Amino acid sequence: MPTALSEVTRTADLKRESVLVVDDDEGLRGALAIGLKRDGYQVTLACDALEADRLMAAGTFDLILLDIRLPGVIGGLELLRQIRQEHSPLNLPVIIISGSADAEMIVAALRDGANDYVTKPFDASTVRARVHTQITLKGLKDVNDHFLRTASHDLKKPIMLMLDVAQQLRLSMVPGAAVSADDVSALDLLIDSARYMQKIISELVDVGAMRAGRVRLRISPTDFGALVRQAVAHNAGYGHNKDIEIGLRFASGIPRIEADELRILQILDNLIGNAIKFSPRSTVIIISTWAADGFITCEVSDQGPGLSQKDITQLFQPYATLSNKPTGHEHSTGLGLAICKELVTLHRGSIGARNNPDRGATFWIRIPTERPPDAPDTSGAD
Repeated sequence: MPTALSEVTRTADLKRESVLVVDDDEGLRGALAIGLKRDGYQVTLACDALEADRLMAAGTFDLILLDIRLPGVIGGLELLRQIRQEHSPLNLPVIIISGSADAEMIVAALRDGANDYVTKPFDASTVRARVHTQITLKGLKDVNDHFLRTASHDLKKPIMLMLDVAQQLRLSMVPGAAVSADDVSALDLLIDSARYMQKIISELVDVGAMRAGRVRLRISPTDFGALVRQAVAHNAGYGHNKDIEIGLRFASGIPRIEADELRILQILDNLIGNAIKFSPRSTVIIISTWAADGFITCEVSDQGPGLSQKDITQLFQPYATLSNKPTGHEHSTGLGLAICKELVTLHRGSIGARNNPDRGATFWIRIPTERPPDAPDTSGAD
């Protein structure tokens, strides 16, 4: 049984938001880059509008910090106007950096599509806070856009199916008559469709709440081993339907941990359910759990096709499309692993995946046994 993280091939992270800083002051660019990188952003620097234009043509950015006075033929306002011809303020936020508090220039920048502005000299923490605000708003907009796409596609189909099944049942069922096998199958389909819709809505709500920073852990003493067994029980019927055996390997001395019981169960349910979803029939899934160095590690190993290198780079990103497809034609929202990543991070833990030496893949989580820093004790909360 592995006991060191050196054996893990990769710890995948959610996509980090990228910021383009456009300013001719090298010292200011460097100072902003240091602070933004410390906050977890990918940072690209440009000294003038031409370089910024070249960088934007070569890649995409989540936000631009733009000096209003740039050297060369194209100034900051002109570059802003060019950006707004292709990107709306919601799709690509631009924060203007102004060397003066000239109200007329600031009004012109806001009129031309700037989301916000800061004046030099500025406090770096204030700029970073404003960047965070705009990135958060963009993230919520992205979630909303995806919800609308999902509502028009992924939810529309099961709703139409449910209505059709319900109408057929209404026509075929006679009060007092026995229910036929076909009617029972139709009801099963109705229930499965409703559960799928429920899962989509629940995951979209979770992602929106996480992006907005509204998820709070309810920390209490938790029996991790019991949660693993509960998650296995939740998925036992699913595995049985695909003739998949689920095996448990518990090391001795598994301690209780300080964690959010429901959220840990949500993570385990997702990892085990995913393993079943992508595993061929008549295979085995092994769940191994042990404690060491103040952490509990849980691994879910399957005998599926494994992960491509491209899959590994996208695993924990929202709406990721992986090369492997569910083996039983199940649905997938592309949000489950991203939610797991966020929940594990809230517990100050880590999550990752690797291919097995012989066959299949292993997903793992590593959760500290002690209470996460700054997490309130809510064991007695309603």
